[in-house]
Amino acid sequence: MYTTELLRRLRNVKRNGKGHTALCPAHDDKVRSLSVREAGHKILLHCFAGCSVKEVCAALGIEVADLFTDHHSSNPRSRVVAEYDYRDEKGNLLYQVVRYDPKDFRVRRPNGHGWIWNLDGVSRVLYRLPELVKASSVLIPEGEKDVESARRLGFDATCNSGGAGKWCPEYGKLFSKKHCYVLADADEPGRRHAEQVAQSLLGKAEQIRVLELPGAKDLSEWIGHGGDRDQLQKLLVDAPPWKSSSQGAQGAQSADGFVLTSIGELLARPEVPVEYVLDGILVAGTVSEVIAKPKVGKSTLARNLSLAVSRGDDFLGRKTKQGEVIYLALEERAEDVTNDFRAMGADGTEPIFVHTAAAPAEGIAKLGELLKQRRPALAVSDPLFRLAHVKDEKGYSEIYNALGPLIDIARETGTHLLLPHHARKAPNADPVDSPLGSIGLAGVASTIIVLKRTENRRSVQTVQRIGQDLPETVLEFDPETRTLSLGAEKAEAEIDAAAEAILGYLKGLGEAGEPKTEDEILEAAEEGKTGVKRKALRRLVDKKEVARSGAGRKGNPFKYQFSFPRSPHIPGTRERESEKPPQTPINTGDILVPGEHGEMVGQGTRIQGEENENIRGSGTPASNPDHAAGSKDTPKPEGARPTGQNGNSAAEWGQLFVDAAVRVVQAGSASVSDLMYALGVSRADAIRLIDELEDGGHIGPANGSGPRPVRPPTEPVNAADDAEDAEGVFSGRI
Repeated sequence: MYTTELLRRLRNVKRNGKGHTALCPAHDDKVRSLSVREAGHKILLHCFAGCSVKEVCAALGIEVADLFTDHHSSNPRSRVVAEYDYRDEKGNLLYQVVRYDPKDFRVRRPNGHGWIWNLDGVSRVLYRLPELVKASSVLIPEGEKDVESARRLGFDATCNSGGAGKWCPEYGKLFSKKHCYVLADADEPGRRHAEQVAQSLLGKAEQIRVLELPGAKDLSEWIGHGGDRDQLQKLLVDAPPWKSSSQGAQGAQSADGFVLTSIGELLARPEVPVEYVLDGILVAGTVSEVIAKPKVGKSTLARNLSLAVSRGDDFLGRKTKQGEVIYLALEERAEDVTNDFRAMGADGTEPIFVHTAAAPAEGIAKLGELLKQRRPALAVSDPLFRLAHVKDEKGYSEIYNALGPLIDIARETGTHLLLPHHARKAPNADPVDSPLGSIGLAGVASTIIVLKRTENRRSVQTVQRIGQDLPETVLEFDPETRTLSLGAEKAEAEIDAAAEAILGYLKGLGEAGEPKTEDEILEAAEEGKTGVKRKALRRLVDKKEVARSGAGRKGNPFKYQFSFPRSPHIPGTRERESEKPPQTPINTGDILVPGEHGEMVGQGTRIQGEENENIRGSGTPASNPDHAAGSKDTPKPEGARPTGQNGNSAAEWGQLFVDAAVRVVQAGSASVSDLMYALGVSRADAIRLIDELEDGGHIGPANGSGPRPVRPPTEPVNAADDAEDAEGVFSGRI
């Protein structure tokens, strides 16, 4: 286990000098009494309240032995799961391949008293070479794990170190007069590797058969699905003899260098699920492009993705494939890249390897060599044209000839290549036309990610060869942590913004204000296009947040006004407060009520009639039970918190107010749409929360349609802490 992995299991973690402090899981800790730091290859734990290391580990669900680390894997969160000895024909140990979980490999050689983590000066040999020399028939899978699986079934087996593509032609002489069965992994690199192995055996082995195992990627997976020795024996015997493409492949035709495979043979191959680096968007072994104008966020997106992949964390709400990342920053200073990753929370243990200099000559070829050697999950070349030196970026043939090898590199290594590139100056309705230069740029990419930025928001959308396109969606950017998150789809966000502007305008007219026609509202509310504002107005009427009167015809047009809680009764809208029978809501727990000066005040545990006139604020749950509970007719988004007389109690509404307060402190501003999506409440409830925050003096007044500013707190508030830590701003709990 690594320190970062352990810290993820703890609560309320804070950096402290060279280590961290956190709440101790072994007792009811309130003051972060657990110290965590790393020394050598060990994680040191100390609870100042007296809990033993064993007790802390037990509370975390780990063993004390897990506190010892191993820094030889490229993934600092991995653990050793197997060690494969490579020996010469006499049985002398030459080197080891060390396998980690998550999947990763490293090599080392003995030096008499330990290990040296390279193979400098060591001859590469086949795995299980002493057994291979004596065998008359042998299985040749792609990796050591499958060799061991075959041996457990009673078969002799071997493989090369390094995986697919690392087979040496000279190995073929070791199989003279042997019956050879090459087991291909069910993917393109695996099939090419099997072809390479079989080709080296041609003219040497007594018999060559190549097969894929049905319903599985490799032998170990096939056994895991229930395969046994007898079934494997039958598959080996039934496999047709292999013939090279020059001889005419079994069941295929060969002409002028093209190898044709029948559709029947293709359909007979096991179906292999798509492997994503970013679930549903970026496919392993393919190329993508991030297209945007300068300063919109191409590099920010690439770095956020890199950090997420290196940790196996979600990105934009989607899962990632954890693995090594190579980041080529070809036009930025090392300190700028470092500062970005530091702001995003990188701690230095992530398997991210950065190049901050110009690309070497023959950059694409050199990148191919690097990726074949390291096989990372993700590689970024930022920007593309600093790697590929192209004279005419508008020339289709030049672009495709220059960048086409990137497709082959990605496919062979299984690495996803992400290529940030500039967008055209003129906006394009079709994202495929967005890349600056020839349309050949779009042809290279399996996925095109388009970023846009306007005065009010950023957005992201994708066009994909595999998977479902992501519609244009708001992209939220936190300038402090330089992190990204997805908001609503752009169309919905525009309607929300227009609705907020309309509500602000109508509410600003006051209860005595005259109702306004649609044209007057469209002219006054500047946010959004006319069609968007019309949709927003209809939605507000449907939700009963805006009341509509009139017949909707010439001489008697529809008119609209804000549905104030105490506004005069309009036929077709909810009844006036005075028409409702008295209610006696019961307070079943602690409540928070914003007071006249921003303090939290309250009185008693029962609110009835006018007995609690000293509880301030007509919009608070204490003085306006209907307001606190919400209208039962108000539609709510899917997953919204329950409100209404049968939903939140006064205490629950008070807690919701605290959640909103903490949210606006964290966000630095307050808006209806943010509270809707952050807290899962309806628009009506979000508006009420905004009103109460303003009444309490915690946020500033409306300024057009933009977010409300947060007023300075009376004490500093750490946004990473929970609602309890916000008492410097929202205090006075009863």
